[in-house]
Amino acid sequence: MSHYYKILGLQPGASKADIKAAYRRLCQECHPDKLPPETPTRARQVVEEHFKQINEAYHYLMEHGDCPSSSVEPEPVRDVGAVRPIFDPVRMEAVAQKLEQERWAIEREYERAINAINNQQQKELAYHGLKLDDLDAISSARKWGDLIQSSILFLVGLLVGRIGGFLGFLGYVWAFFCFLYMLAAIGTKAVSPRKYMIMCEIKRKTEAAKTDALQKKERRLHQQSAYIDRRIEHFKNLPLEMLSESFVQNLSDEDQFFLLLAMKQKEKDDQWQHLVGAGLGIAAAAGVVLLLSQLFLGKSS
Repeated sequence: MSHYYKILGLQPGASKADIKAAYRRLCQECHPDKLPPETPTRARQVVEEHFKQINEAYHYLMEHGDCPSSSVEPEPVRDVGAVRPIFDPVRMEAVAQKLEQERWAIEREYERAINAINNQQQKELAYHGLKLDDLDAISSARKWGDLIQSSILFLVGLLVGRIGGFLGFLGYVWAFFCFLYMLAAIGTKAVSPRKYMIMCEIKRKTEAAKTDALQKKERRLHQQSAYIDRRIEHFKNLPLEMLSESFVQNLSDEDQFFLLLAMKQKEKDDQWQHLVGAGLGIAAAAGVVLLLSQLFLGKSS
């Protein structure tokens, strides 16, 4: 019997309450379901064998343990159809809200990053005697160049217009458009070439920082979405015979939530429909599946 205590990490003579606590802890730590999908077959077999030993030690000690002081009785073997509902709607909704809060936290962090970038841009502009309105300005050298060029073309148009005829008409049309361009150039805001270079560098750094912030947000959202998809896919691929009452009870609240969503995605599968209707007390949670899938992962429905 002593080797059973050793498997559970207990001293011989431990109470049944200690045995039960150790068993629940080991189920959380050593359950094969905790392994990632890419775990090598041999490694998975080792973990599964160890978990079988944990189960064997637990059931033996709960039935044959020799600690008379314990008032805890072994758990009776119950039919899975008679067990209490496994999924607690309150806890499942809490998981959905937690995941949604994580998503919103990523969005808020992105907004804070953008605000910080804009504030930094304003500070750098102010340091050089510039304002946000100046970001649309052009270099004064370019402005004068545009004015001189449009003036010359305007005069050329007038000269051509004096020729008369159709060619003269085209010349006056040309002069008219050059005149409009001159007016636009006169009204364009301009800054000195030196300030224009500084402004261009500030704009470049700002755009680069905003791009980095956006990529970081999209990367984190993708990681969260990929993690959720992996967990759901994991439960969808589990053999139906593994979905026992004890298996589901030993899942964390988060994994129970992902199991529900996997069930929602597999609801058209006849075998899963039978499972939902006949075992695990999951039928009572069917409404919870719809609630949570609409609340957070509508795309999973």
